[in-house]
Amino acid sequence: MNLRAAWLFEDAGRRERLELTADERHGLRTAVHSVFRRLAKLAGDVWPVYDRYGFSAPSVGVMARDLSEKIEAAIVQHCDTFTKGAGHADLGRFGECWEVKVCSRGLTINQSKVITGEQYIVCNYVMRAGLPYVDRIWVLWAADDAWFSPRRSNSNARRLLVAEARDQIEEIEGRP
Repeated sequence: MNLRAAWLFEDAGRRERLELTADERHGLRTAVHSVFRRLAKLAGDVWPVYDRYGFSAPSVGVMARDLSEKIEAAIVQHCDTFTKGAGHADLGRFGECWEVKVCSRGLTINQSKVITGEQYIVCNYVMRAGLPYVDRIWVLWAADDAWFSPRRSNSNARRLLVAEARDQIEEIEGRP
């Protein structure tokens, strides 16, 4: 990799993003699919036990936090350019903050989240035959607060307004 190209450049106060390489895209796909395969195996083994004892198995949504942490570790394992994040960031890449989100569709964030230009790696999933599968992997570059639904007193979540952010979304895998 060209180290000169590895850094984000500032031109008249405007940051330009360093595009993901083909190798990074491949590493992201490999990391996400690896974790979801392990989850599907776990679900196939464990979720029937919940049913047998009359309990509801935890949903993928409930497990999303742990799932995203496993994906973060797998990304660091498969992509040399990503590191464990500093502070509250999930990951780092060339001095920039990256977050990993697992959502059934789109991108939803906590209402109290302060959006400061970080990048989001988003993993959307579907359920097939009771097991979770990757539906889509995409990146939201340099997130902006204006791209999310307004804060509401009766909700703890905000969703990405795709029409507002369309130019900052990069498809890694799945539907455009």
